Amino acid sequence: MNNQRLDRGVGLIYRYHKLNHSSSSSWRLIFRPICASTEIELSKLIAERPVKKNQLIAIFSSCQRFGQGQAGRIWHAPKGGVWVSAAIQREGLCENNSQLYGLAVALALVERIERIGVNVNIKWPNDLLVDGQKLAGILPRLIFRGEKLRLLRVGVGLNVFNKVPKEGISLKQIVRDKIMNINFWSSEVLLAIERSLDLLDNKNFLCSQIEKRLWSRKYIDKETGYQWNIKGIDTSGRLILFKEDKEKVLSV
Repeated sequence: MNNQRLDRGVGLIYRYHKLNHSSSSSWRLIFRPICASTEIELSKLIAERPVKKNQLIAIFSSCQRFGQGQAGRIWHAPKGGVWVSAAIQREGLCENNSQLYGLAVALALVERIERIGVNVNIKWPNDLLVDGQKLAGILPRLIFRGEKLRLLRVGVGLNVFNKVPKEGISLKQIVRDKIMNINFWSSEVLLAIERSLDLLDNKNFLCSQIEKRLWSRKYIDKETGYQWNIKGIDTSGRLILFKEDKEKVLSV
C-alpha cells in the first residue's frame, strides 16, 4: 500500500496545523505548485505587500527549480519534500544575529523530528543530519531598516519522501513504516518556526541543547586543512574551537 500523501495545498496545511497545535500565532499561507525558489517568491511578496506587525507569512512549493541553500548553493528540491520560506515581523525582538536565529530554527525542527523516534544531529551552523547524511537545511536572514530589525526570514528544506542526492537522506528512508503526509510535515515546520522565537529568549538553554546534538566534536578548517576540537557554541551562535593551547571562535 502506498502511504505517501502528495495531495497538498493551503487548506490542508492549515487543517493539520490547527489539529496538532493550539497557537495564538496567525499564519498567512501561500502555496505555489512549482516555482524557481520560495525565497524569490517571498521577496516578491514582501516587496508588494509589507508584512504587518506580528504577522507570520509562509510560502510553500511542491517543487523548486532553483532552490537556494547556504552560500548560494543549489538545494535539490523535487516533489515529496517540504520547501518553504517564511517571514516574521516581530516587534521588541532585539536579537540581531542570523546565525543564532538559524540555530534556533534548527533545534526547534530537531525537537519535532525527535518526537517520532529519529536521532537527529546538527551540523553547525544549520544543517540537520541523520547518520551523517543531510535531512534538512535552514537558510536564515535578518532584514534591517537602518539599525532596526524589520523582519526575520528563514528558508527550510526538509526531505520527506522525495528523491535525494547521495549525500542526503529522507524521512521515508529512516522510518519506512510511518505515514509520510506532506501536509503534516509542513505543519511541523511551521511549529518549529514558532518555537524558534521562544528559544531565542533563552540563549543559554538554546546553546546547551545544540551542543548536545552536534554531529561531530571535530572541525576541519577548509582553508588550512587543520583539525580543531569543538568546545561548544557561544551565545551569539558562533562555534568555539580549540587545539592544543590555541582557541578561536568561528562565525559564518
